[in-house]
Amino acid sequence: MKSTTPLSILALLLLCLALAPAAAAQSSKGFYDFTLVDGYKKHVEFDAQKLADGSTSGSMYFTDAATIVYRDVDGDGSPQEKYADTFIKADLDDIVVNNNQAVMSGTVRDSSIPYLIGLRVLLTVEDNGNNTRIPDQMTWGVYKFIKKDWQPSDAEWKEDPGVGLTWWATDAERRDDKGYQMPVPEAPAGTQSFPVVSYSFADTSDGAGDISVQP
Repeated sequence: MKSTTPLSILALLLLCLALAPAAAAQSSKGFYDFTLVDGYKKHVEFDAQKLADGSTSGSMYFTDAATIVYRDVDGDGSPQEKYADTFIKADLDDIVVNNNQAVMSGTVRDSSIPYLIGLRVLLTVEDNGNNTRIPDQMTWGVYKFIKKDWQPSDAEWKEDPGVGLTWWATDAERRDDKGYQMPVPEAPAGTQSFPVVSYSFADTSDGAGDISVQP
């Protein structure tokens, strides 16, 4: 009867590890076509994946057949400008997956509306598989970088001792709520800017596509 040496056991373990499938990284990809109340077709396609070093690689492409009226209300009072067949191209730099939902963030690199280039974009999707009752869903937004040059204080205090303090806001009824730092630190819009459950998906009756979310 042959005996198994420790060296043989080690070799067997190494072989099993080599053959074991690698853990899937968080990722999301797909496309979605829909219309809103304006009646014009919109299309989005995207692909984002968390890499081994913790960074995220991906892109998003959005088109809208509607004519968009743009005016920089925070600028110098420039007149309204109209843009037809709008498109946005963004490089995605982060992704957070929560069950069948994913939030992706990135920077607009090209757009038919030049004012949008350099702004931040958030894309949130929900993968409902082959569920015909609840189809896949998505929503998106473009955000400016907000510079906070003020401190919240109590106007009734000449010297408010709370100025400059930070704290964590959490849901006391949920042990799994990690909370959010308050006041919110100055930072560009990203996947941590809002809780995943706070997003409302686009209200559309004809949304169709194929969205995949990998936890």
